[in-house]
Amino acid sequence: MPTVAQENQIIESRVLRAPRELVFRMFTEAEHVSHWWGPRGFRTHTTLMDVRPGGLWTHTMIGPDGTEYPNEVRYEIVDAPEKLVYEHINDPLFRATITFTEKSAQETEVLFVMDFLDVRLRNAVAERGAVEGLQDTLARFEEVLSTYTGEEFVLTRELSAPRELVYRSWTEPERLEKWFGPVGTKLIIKRADIREGGHFVYGMQLPDGNTMWGRWTFRDLTPFSRIVLVTSFVDENEQPIAPPMAKDFPIEMLSTTTFEERGGKTLVTLRSRAMYASPAQQQTFAGFFQSMEQGWGGTFGQLIAYLEREQG
Repeated sequence: MPTVAQENQIIESRVLRAPRELVFRMFTEAEHVSHWWGPRGFRTHTTLMDVRPGGLWTHTMIGPDGTEYPNEVRYEIVDAPEKLVYEHINDPLFRATITFTEKSAQETEVLFVMDFLDVRLRNAVAERGAVEGLQDTLARFEEVLSTYTGEEFVLTRELSAPRELVYRSWTEPERLEKWFGPVGTKLIIKRADIREGGHFVYGMQLPDGNTMWGRWTFRDLTPFSRIVLVTSFVDENEQPIAPPMAKDFPIEMLSTTTFEERGGKTLVTLRSRAMYASPAQQQTFAGFFQSMEQGWGGTFGQLIAYLEREQG
């Protein structure tokens, strides 16, 4: 039975496909928390995370526009892997109780309860987006958690172009058409709704005339620093499918691309992990890393040529 919120509470819950010990660790280890804590578009920088009764978690949430929101938390109860209770000791003041219930060996329910002193404070925080923020945070957590059982594909390139131009080249359809895709293919854009929650549906027309279709579902778009999306091959009805060249390939991947300014140049880092993948799918995904690197190498070559043309 769902937990009913009292008038001074904000409550959110999720049933996650992961063992309870892993879920608890991802709430209590800074290296994991930094990948998912906060609403979409936010980043979290932790300066101290001392997870024990009386210990402090000091962190700064950084909004899409660069605004910094300092946070300080004092842990009251740390009962691994079942419960966390902490006090948020700077504005806004509240008490959080997070319970981790084992539904099965590979399934965990997370219940997140925020208790405020009174309904007035609860409503004031809710008006500033706390309800949607908590929903976003747990949705991000679920997406990141789904990738944690396999290897990560990582590729970096330094490009001789300003960060804003590189980012726009990645997010504006008329620019993408001029460089994106493996060498020898033609990008066909079916739909381009480039916003958080939007879809970019595209085809890769091969030299033999056949076309493979794919879709990006945008999770975070932080100009001009980060793009997070779920990517998949799709059929004619835009339903995710395994690619024709590998039936054991994961259906969906979580891709994070970051853009870092380096003295007029831009360091691009692309990270990709399989989502909700079986061991066989994880193995197939890892087995494609070399060919993925080669494919992206050609794609980056086309991007470099495009950027050179744009800059004269």
